[in-house]
Amino acid sequence: MRRRTAVLSASAALAVSLLLGACASEGDTPTPSEQTSSASQAADTIEPAVTDDALPVTVTGEVNPTVKPTVTFTPPLTVQETSRKVVAAGTGPQIEAADEVEFAYALYAGSTGEELDSSYGGTNARFELGQVTMGLARGFVGAHVGDRIVMAIAPADGFGEAIERFGKENVDAETTIVVVADVVKTVPNKAQGTPVTPPANLPVVQTDDQDVPTGFTIPDPTPPADLVVQPLIEGTGPAVTSGMNLKVQYLGAKLSDGSIFDQSWSKGEPFTFVVGQGQVIEGWDKGLVGQKVGSRVLLVIPAAQAYGDEPASPGAPAGALVFVVDVLDAY
Repeated sequence: MRRRTAVLSASAALAVSLLLGACASEGDTPTPSEQTSSASQAADTIEPAVTDDALPVTVTGEVNPTVKPTVTFTPPLTVQETSRKVVAAGTGPQIEAADEVEFAYALYAGSTGEELDSSYGGTNARFELGQVTMGLARGFVGAHVGDRIVMAIAPADGFGEAIERFGKENVDAETTIVVVADVVKTVPNKAQGTPVTPPANLPVVQTDDQDVPTGFTIPDPTPPADLVVQPLIEGTGPAVTSGMNLKVQYLGAKLSDGSIFDQSWSKGEPFTFVVGQGQVIEGWDKGLVGQKVGSRVLLVIPAAQAYGDEPASPGAPAGALVFVVDVLDAY
């Protein structure tokens, strides 16, 4: 899907917020992309943290991303291997290495016990585990949605020298970092919900054995007079509203012959944009607003709400288009 304007990624801003709070003398705080010594290289390299139910960190308070818990431990706390314990067990699905996780957190220096950062009562963090600091990724893999976790991140899995930007005494690359996190949810990589039977005259989505869309059968190539919006799977999440950051997977083809011209599935990552703000074609802006998170939506889009019959952008497809869009997340 071609953007009409540059997309400002909320995910990038949230990545910065992981270590936001105690500003260092340089005026910056470290981000996962700067921690090259410990960043997760790929999802299949993430080993779960060692389970240590005797980890000497006490956490009290309700599991609630809007309310910061009380965290106590006796410094200095050091570990040679990244460890975790579950303070309160959730009932949600198990977290896999390839997942994107939303969570609230508080961050402490094991050397001094000082709080370095907290998201409680503010904006939750959201990360794909393959793209964050290894210690955080290891702490989450194998846990469950709804868990409250204590992690003790060993220096080898930590933030490296970037941690010094907090400007705290006795906090450096050799410091064990203590993290308390409430796991809010994981973001799926495809639609999940109740199948919906569409009218017989609409394009039919072809899928593989993993239910990933691969193409279309076009029973009628006649361009529609108006935008057609047809849920194929109805999700159970909140309805999308204009101005939300939307994360989707999609497949797009020409209605005239079903030839594929663009997709996210083969690119290895979903597409993120702000809906209803002109960052994508009009058919998407109008067709996706009101759909529920978790849904798979068929869009049959007239040329006037796509790129037109004579696109101004080089390489853009002309005429009516058909898309299947999985709405993975909205925030």
